[in-house]
Amino acid sequence: MSLRIQLFASARERLGKDSVEIELELPTTVVEIRRSLANAFPELNQLLAISRIAVDRSYCSENQTIDNAVEIALIPPVSGG
Repeated sequence: MSLRIQLFASARERLGKDSVEIELELPTTVVEIRRSLANAFPELNQLLAISRIAVDRSYCSENQTIDNAVEIALIPPVSGG
């Protein structure tokens, strides 16, 4: 199944896109989403280690099973002032 991942902040800047798509069978886990993103977009590797994954606007644990998601987002740490 094709999953669309929304990108924010530095992830969006690195890829120059608002979102990307990866192919994964459902159900899947956050760990698998990270692995697929790393394989498809190596320029995100360092950022993936420190970013959070949100599903349907809620942060997820690494082992959380995702069987049906409306919205998946990669949210890197942000700073500002």
